[in-house]
Amino acid sequence: MKTMRRRIRMKKMNLNQILEIIRNKDQFVITAHKSPDGDAIGSALALGLALKKIGKKVHYHLEQSMDKFRFIEETQKAIPIDQEQHFQIGFFLDTSDRDHLHDRTLMERCDQVVNIDHHVSNELYGDVNYVDPKASSVGEIIYDIIDGLSVELDREIALCLFTSITSDTGNFKYSNVTGKTHTIAAQLYRFNTDYASITRKLFDEITYEKTQLIASALGNLVLKKDGKLGLISLSKKELDQFSSSMEMEGVINFARDVEGVEVALLIRETDPKTFKVSLRSNTEFDVSKVALAFDGGGHKKAAGCTLKGSDIKTVQKELLEKIDL
Repeated sequence: MKTMRRRIRMKKMNLNQILEIIRNKDQFVITAHKSPDGDAIGSALALGLALKKIGKKVHYHLEQSMDKFRFIEETQKAIPIDQEQHFQIGFFLDTSDRDHLHDRTLMERCDQVVNIDHHVSNELYGDVNYVDPKASSVGEIIYDIIDGLSVELDREIALCLFTSITSDTGNFKYSNVTGKTHTIAAQLYRFNTDYASITRKLFDEITYEKTQLIASALGNLVLKKDGKLGLISLSKKELDQFSSSMEMEGVINFARDVEGVEVALLIRETDPKTFKVSLRSNTEFDVSKVALAFDGGGHKKAAGCTLKGSDIKTVQKELLEKIDL
């Protein structure tokens, strides 16, 4: 019979407990969520590089679709691990629940699971959980860990942290940016790195195929609730015109950025009768509550969930009933 993991809810003031775990152990694996974004990749690699600097043995267990982040040299070290390999400590980053993990079986191969996140909906699935919803990104938390370990920043760690923070703050324009975010960024800018070219790669460069996807999305953009809700829906038939690896990142912004829109939805049919939903808020409306109603999660301003339904119209109706603007 499997024993239940003991869960310890850690507060910000107890970050030193994670530092003690790091100091007392030698072997680590670092993982994140499915389809990792800049925060997941950047924070994972920054932590790994810092641990290596103090003599720790580090493995990464991340999805291999990291072409967008190849400007970070450490991505070359993120090679697949042995599926039977056991680890002393597993760091599970930027993942609010088990279902979104890249590989949930990894939990059973770690003596201790350390869950580090900034999603308010985090389910505290680790043996040790450190969740700070006030952090703009997991990168901010990793910066504090690196600082607590007295590991000196270098160009590569700074690049990873910058990738993490700028990705989850929309290049420092989202409401999750704080004075601390800018203070950390100032430390990262001490290194001679062309951050302008990095932000272009992360936010501006897109493939020609992506422009066609955007054109399709814009053709489906409609306004609901007296113009306060922007909605983009894409059927499986429409999505099948594009590469299966096509990034959807940024598509929802075209609905969110319409004048007068308070909440934006992107609904896409990923499989027959299965719909992945992204939600964004421009106001105090908490989209994470809508996502949670459908077993999803996220932040107040950005969340997601997956719904089953007979068709897009049915899913639209279910979602709109939960959004009172």
